[in-house]
Amino acid sequence: MYKIAIVVFRESLEIALLLGIILAATKTINNSRIYVILGSLIGMVLAAIFALLTKFVTVSYGGLGDEMFDAVVIVLTAAIISWTVVWMQGYTKKIHQDLNKLTNNINAGLTSHCIIVAVVATAILREGAEIILFVYSISSIGKISVNEYIAGLGIGILSGLSVGIIIYRGLIKYAGRYIFKITTILLTLIAAGLASEAAGILTSSGIIEVCSDQLWDTSWLVSNQSMLGKLLNIIVGYDSKPNGMQIIFYISTILITTLMMQLREMLSFKQKIQEQK
Repeated sequence: MYKIAIVVFRESLEIALLLGIILAATKTINNSRIYVILGSLIGMVLAAIFALLTKFVTVSYGGLGDEMFDAVVIVLTAAIISWTVVWMQGYTKKIHQDLNKLTNNINAGLTSHCIIVAVVATAILREGAEIILFVYSISSIGKISVNEYIAGLGIGILSGLSVGIIIYRGLIKYAGRYIFKITTILLTLIAAGLASEAAGILTSSGIIEVCSDQLWDTSWLVSNQSMLGKLLNIIVGYDSKPNGMQIIFYISTILITTLMMQLREMLSFKQKIQEQK
């Protein structure tokens, strides 16, 4: 029961943190909470489907199915989060320039809603599939009663979501006008951390063999297993023993996201000049 509660707490906290940041960043978008809920529901359904399919994939690829599944979903999530950061920048600037016009623009509204749903769904997909697979693995190696399952899941989910809600309230109350900058940085770091995690999976499983040597070890300062280490891993992708490929993925994600933001800003500036002519 306690193993289930601990793992579910971590996964629920990760979901809650990401959802909290997304809710804070999209607060100015009409009915954004509805689309967050829709994305959550879609993600849960997809998580159940992928969790079932992963068992077949694992057998088919000689044990590499879990690693391939995790890496693909993590990279997909990181890519969508990065694109969301870029999209939110342009969207927020448009809000400041002409709020009434933008909120009445049906096409822009549909685009924003689709992106919100996609980000939430992929996040729930990844974490939900991990929870389902973990619970399945526990049931295969030991006998756990239904009551213990329910208690473990309940404690983990409620604890994780509670901490996430507290963090979300803090962002809204104390971040104020800096909320967009803060959420942009947080989402970028989350995407980079996910990319680094995917690189770690690919190198540890032997799918990628280059740059797989460990670069340093800071476990003496902050261990991956400690509460602080797990929190830093969720927020900034901390790893006490990263390899070269993880660092490459991490830095590349930040650089690509930043360059895309700069490119979008340049295109928006050129478009504004053309409209004024």
